[in-house]
Amino acid sequence: MKIADKLLNLVGVGRERGLPPPRLVAIADGLLVTERSAEAWFLISVANTDLATEAEQDAALDAAVSAAATILGDRLSHLKVVWGRSTGQDYIDSVAGHYRLGDHEAWAQTRADRIDEMRMPERYVALGVHLSDRDPRATAQVRGSISDALGTTSWRVSARELAHLDERVRKLARQLGSTVWRAHTAPAEVISWLISREMHRGAVAAPRRGLITGASLARLTSGRVVPYTDHLRIYDTRGQIAAYTTVLAMTDFPEELETPGAGEWLRTLSEIKAIDDDGDEIDVTVEASVRFRVLTKKTARHLVDETRKSAKEQRRSAAKGTAEETADEIVETERVMREVKRDINRSGLTLVEDHPRLLVSADTREDLEAYVDAVIAHYADRGITVAVGADEQRDLWLESLPGDQLRVPDLGHVRESTAFFGSWFWGGASIGDATGPAIGYLTGSTPGLVRFDAAAGSALGDATTTLFLGRSGRGKTTAAMLGGLDSAFAGAWVPLLDLKGDAAGVSAVAAEYGVPTAVIEITAQFSGAADLLRVLPVDDALLQAPSQLMLLLPPHLRGAAEAPVMAATRAEIQSPDPSSWGVIQRLCASDSETVRTVGFALRDLVETGLGSVVAGPPSGLSSLTTNPGLWVVQMPGLTLPSPESAPESWSPIERVGMACLRGCLAWMVRTTGRREFRGRSKVVIVPEVHLLTKTPDGASFLDYIARVGRALGASLVLDTQDPASILKLPGLVEQITTLFAFSLRSREQVDSLLELLGRPQTPPYQTLVRGINTAANGKSIRHGHCIMRDRWDEVATVQIDIPSERVAALLRTTPESEHTTTPDPTLPPPPPEDPFADDEPTVEPVAAAQTEARSQVADAPAPAASAKPKSAEPVPASSTPALPPAPPQLDAPAVEEPPPALAKGTHQEPTAPPAVATSPVAQQNGHPPTPSAEEANHSLRYESPIGPDEVYDQEADEAAYNEAMYSAYDGAEPATNGSGQPAPSPGGKEHVA
Repeated sequence: MKIADKLLNLVGVGRERGLPPPRLVAIADGLLVTERSAEAWFLISVANTDLATEAEQDAALDAAVSAAATILGDRLSHLKVVWGRSTGQDYIDSVAGHYRLGDHEAWAQTRADRIDEMRMPERYVALGVHLSDRDPRATAQVRGSISDALGTTSWRVSARELAHLDERVRKLARQLGSTVWRAHTAPAEVISWLISREMHRGAVAAPRRGLITGASLARLTSGRVVPYTDHLRIYDTRGQIAAYTTVLAMTDFPEELETPGAGEWLRTLSEIKAIDDDGDEIDVTVEASVRFRVLTKKTARHLVDETRKSAKEQRRSAAKGTAEETADEIVETERVMREVKRDINRSGLTLVEDHPRLLVSADTREDLEAYVDAVIAHYADRGITVAVGADEQRDLWLESLPGDQLRVPDLGHVRESTAFFGSWFWGGASIGDATGPAIGYLTGSTPGLVRFDAAAGSALGDATTTLFLGRSGRGKTTAAMLGGLDSAFAGAWVPLLDLKGDAAGVSAVAAEYGVPTAVIEITAQFSGAADLLRVLPVDDALLQAPSQLMLLLPPHLRGAAEAPVMAATRAEIQSPDPSSWGVIQRLCASDSETVRTVGFALRDLVETGLGSVVAGPPSGLSSLTTNPGLWVVQMPGLTLPSPESAPESWSPIERVGMACLRGCLAWMVRTTGRREFRGRSKVVIVPEVHLLTKTPDGASFLDYIARVGRALGASLVLDTQDPASILKLPGLVEQITTLFAFSLRSREQVDSLLELLGRPQTPPYQTLVRGINTAANGKSIRHGHCIMRDRWDEVATVQIDIPSERVAALLRTTPESEHTTTPDPTLPPPPPEDPFADDEPTVEPVAAAQTEARSQVADAPAPAASAKPKSAEPVPASSTPALPPAPPQLDAPAVEEPPPALAKGTHQEPTAPPAVATSPVAQQNGHPPTPSAEEANHSLRYESPIGPDEVYDQEADEAAYNEAMYSAYDGAEPATNGSGQPAPSPGGKEHVA
């Protein structure tokens, strides 16, 4: 160093302060070239540390220190922590090609609009590493001045130099990519954005080219920045002030910093809050720029020796003075330097020289001052001194520019590597799938979108089970329904087994966006719908159907019934249209009194409302479809036995409930396992799965789907309030890839949930689980807030977010939110569909069927008031694009509206019900009535974020159910219609589509 430089440094004006701003030459992927130097730039991935244990953090910190010493030793490096913003357009681009069913573009746009509304920040951590000097520092300024005076420029880089630099960037990328930072080369667009945002504070979009030179570079740095004593004013192209910015220096740190804790001085940037005029907390956007150098052992020993010698000279000089006393600080410094040198030689201690700066921006001077005070107070609470760089704003700001250099070296620190990397600049929250739909956002120290694809496991060669756990009313069912909607829009077959009967809203959402859907109530109307002889292939049905019928019998008849039931089943299978009702008729017609007793006992049960679904006369309605779309299968009032009770003690209603459940589960298992459907995505959703885990059939079904789901392309989405029961199914636990945990209270359930999350059962984590759904005021529920564990075993806190108020209103599962539809004209029942036929019809047959159905409705005479009401199955949608809705039939017969007492969810002794007609298109696609203009313009008001609403959880009322189910049966012969078939139970419900 020249004498002049030493004198300038002595008075605080080093040569670095006088250098001009960097002149850009070229930007390429991972590379920034200026007139003076070349730098490699990388993006560091966010590590998920918010809920990590201390042992996990210590291991990651040690790995970071080791990697930095090996890869970055003695390299001048530049760390930048900056904030961007998630946009709806970026989201739409990211899901292009993922959705393909219904009006998926509108569904994606709904989520995109919500993202724009939230204005969610997105953190970027960029690392620049100095590669080489291009010109000697002493002549760089002179050359620039001469070239400018002559009208020439040296802004160029040869192809040979560019290729050499690119090779060095690639080598560094391979090394840094294998570290805990998972770094990758920064695209040229991101590097140019890092530069332009400092000149314009985000007003200029980055050029979209791989190599940026010439005029594009000039536009990046064409802004105007005017420094003042304590801030800078940044002007836009019209000469208006675009932003006020202050650069702060972190001047003093405590001797010891704890991590986790106050030592994470860079990770906590997103936690800084200010108070507005209304007394509310607002986020303060704070960015960091840190130039640092990891010292090698040789450099560190040299620095320590120089510091120790300087302290020794000061001690000797003081001893020769008149006072002959040495300052304690000098003696302490000399002692500490000796210990540090010993640690460097023996234990591999590494040192870092760093110069941390913080940048705060605002639209007004008043806001800027408030933000700066908030930053200073935030770090003061952690024992760290932060000060405004008075009269240094220009040089401190230029320091923060990529491609520049250290300009204020006297505001720096030399510390142990653990103290620097313990700032956890790469720590925070990061979770979820890399691609796919967004289901919510992170609530940890680094905000961002959370992506979740329920059907992604099979494509990744991974397990396929997703679990939602927590108390009632916290939003787990709503979150599961959102995941099912995304899968349905992606073209999957999505059956939802609704055991409580409160999930019809998800079908309403699907219908509103044109996804094939229906709500299928398993009642007397769908007699024989869960008949295993009709659902399963012959070979499987021969074994399963007798078991289903035996389940219905009282214990004292089972011993004598097994052989006759099996024989009757074998005989019935030979008939053209086999059914369990046919088996019962054969038993009733037997010559043996014992066999007839068995037949009569079965007939008495299956002639009830729910029993007819299991083995009643086939209604001709093929209610269980295998077409792509979202199909809600409701079993309201289903009463299942407790897991402690023996089958011999089950009541008749429990036996019927088990038989009905067995039929429905067999249909799902058969559909997911069919060879012709192997290539189709299938997502089976079961809310309140603790009702299934109580039963052997339910537990067996869950275990089977979970184990073979990957091979069959079938995914399982479960929601339950009982994690302890899930732990008792090891086959299911092994297949869980993604888990959403809501609040629980009891010690057993909390600890079971923590075991599933992979977190220790310690007081901090137990408190987290208990309070995850408690709002900040402690007096209200935070619906949809949960702990997520993704398929990579990362754990973080997440807010499930409903994309719009309209969707939130439709998804409500509270008691008052009944999703009813006005009855429409009835179609003549179509021919029964073969459940195992190829369900990929071409457009022409479907179009022909629609035309024929419409003509039949239009030409049909007005039905008599005493006609029996009918309900037709929705025409199955094929995998081809849905046909456009047909215009309403203007010449259709008038429809008599039913009285209000007959609305869904009510019970009234029926009189002769009027015949009603159903719109063909509404019946095919499951659309609810189109809301009026007034209804569409009066959406419910929600506080942001729009979290899932409260889930209504209530066990079936057995007394009311018995009354509704058996009210028409008093021990006499059942009523029949004109054809000799049993009349439908008055307690049955209409099919709701």
